[in-house]
Amino acid sequence: MARKIRRKKGPTTSTTPTYENSPIKESRPDSRPALIALLLVVLLIGSGLYLTSMVEEAQDVTYGVEASLLTDMHNAEPGTSTDFVVIIKNTGSITDTFQISVNDNSGGFTINIEEGYETVTINKDDRMPVIVNVQTSAASSGILNSNLVINSKSNTATSSLVTLTVNTDVTFGNETKVGNSVEVHYAGILANNAKLFDSSMKDIWDNYMHRKDDVNEANRHTDTLAADNIGCDGEGYPSEDCKGSRGMIKGFDDKMVGMYEGQHLAVRIPAKDAYGETGTHDLAGRDLIFEIEMVSIS
Repeated sequence: MARKIRRKKGPTTSTTPTYENSPIKESRPDSRPALIALLLVVLLIGSGLYLTSMVEEAQDVTYGVEASLLTDMHNAEPGTSTDFVVIIKNTGSITDTFQISVNDNSGGFTINIEEGYETVTINKDDRMPVIVNVQTSAASSGILNSNLVINSKSNTATSSLVTLTVNTDVTFGNETKVGNSVEVHYAGILANNAKLFDSSMKDIWDNYMHRKDDVNEANRHTDTLAADNIGCDGEGYPSEDCKGSRGMIKGFDDKMVGMYEGQHLAVRIPAKDAYGETGTHDLAGRDLIFEIEMVSIS
């Protein structure tokens, strides 16, 4: 019988796919180093822009000051005094501090800058009023001048001069006392920024343009102001010459006592002695400065 010869089966060969180039598991480069590099570039650019802006701001800083007078050319009998209101404006680009001092005193005056205001700090584009008292000597004669200088403390090269001019060829009239009735001219400005809120002086209306928003030519008036019972708290008090109570705000009224006819003086009035620290008046809570010219006593 013929034998069937069976072919021997060899081991089964398994073909395992290679995935090196398989689109299913494609190998991708690591993107983290690129992102970190990009972040660093952004940070460096931002820092550069910030530093550049700081440099530009430093280069843009400017310093400036302008000084002027509320009124000029005052009369003062030899041996008496007058007050000037100096208006200091910061024309620089930053808040600055200014020193006020006597530059020269050819007039031979005794000059007193308002206590506490020898140095003032002013915001950019703002103004600050300061009262300066000028005492003439008994030997004074003619028209005399002295200069103040206002210096920036941030930049000593920045300064402004203002000239105080006094006519001493005058003789004052009588001196006021408690209980008098008087006629005066005046100019009132806000103590914090020198804005005009009222005046009876023609020169002020013609020349002083730094005013409160509601003050315009419609408010113009140039008649003298009448004030009765100056210095009086009531009838018979503090003097038997008091026939009634004062009609003006206390700080203004008190300053008129002891003035000479023809004299200019100024006064800084805290809100409590003006229109009150609170209330409905437009000037309530405001410190004020008045320049007063004593015209006559009746």
